[in-house]
Amino acid sequence: MAENIIDLQKQFIAADDEAMLSTNIVAAYTGLSISWFNNKAYQGGGIGYTKLLNKRLYKKADVLAWLAENSQKVKSTSEYKGGNNG
Repeated sequence: MAENIIDLQKQFIAADDEAMLSTNIVAAYTGLSISWFNNKAYQGGGIGYTKLLNKRLYKKADVLAWLAENSQKVKSTSEYKGGNNG
């Protein structure tokens, strides 16, 4: 049974900072696609993860740190300094 995006986001928010979370949960919270995570896992440059058997698990603290390092607070799109993160 597939979970909806709101439930996945709630799981991320409720998790402890040391919790290991699935790609689905992290994708729902960040707004990045599963294919983005798959590509970054192959190419590099994404959020660090732990490989357990055939699953990638992301530590919540690492996700939050990556978001802080790879996002910009702006008041308009003219202030955005584009990068190649997406």
